[in-house]
Amino acid sequence: MSKKRENKFLSFIAVIIVILFAGAIYTVVNSGNLYKNTTDNQQASNQIYKSKAMKFSIEVPSDFQVEENLPTITVKNAKGVVYIDRSGTNFENLEEYLENLSKLNHFIISNKENVSINTLPAVKGIIDGKKHYFIYAAPWTVYSIFTSSRALFDDLDTIAQSFKYTP
Repeated sequence: MSKKRENKFLSFIAVIIVILFAGAIYTVVNSGNLYKNTTDNQQASNQIYKSKAMKFSIEVPSDFQVEENLPTITVKNAKGVVYIDRSGTNFENLEEYLENLSKLNHFIISNKENVSINTLPAVKGIIDGKKHYFIYAAPWTVYSIFTSSRALFDDLDTIAQSFKYTP
């Protein structure tokens, strides 16, 4: 009889080990899916806004409303407003444009950083407490995306990084 009890006990232990192993595999496999679903849900909660008149598209978080009042587009929610403007320029690059603009308007861009947004040359920085992105989208065309609301600085980054020029 002790042999039967020993076999039952070993069988019980084997079943427990198999269940634990299966649970570990299930957890590892689903942890990747949980991350993927979160990313998909974040992308699904954003909307694509296209401006035919201003020739661009952006990804906008779902809690924002977009208003097109040319020559400015406003993207706003309860925390504040992001503004998008398009300017013509006679300068052949963004650096010359910004140098001239800062001289004319007597400002300095602090925390200035050269970045690329969907292969377009861009500069981001702070001007008088407002966070700005300047994007040189095409010859003679510069877009400015900015906000004075510190609560929207992260949202501004998301919106600006999604910018696509659509001629």
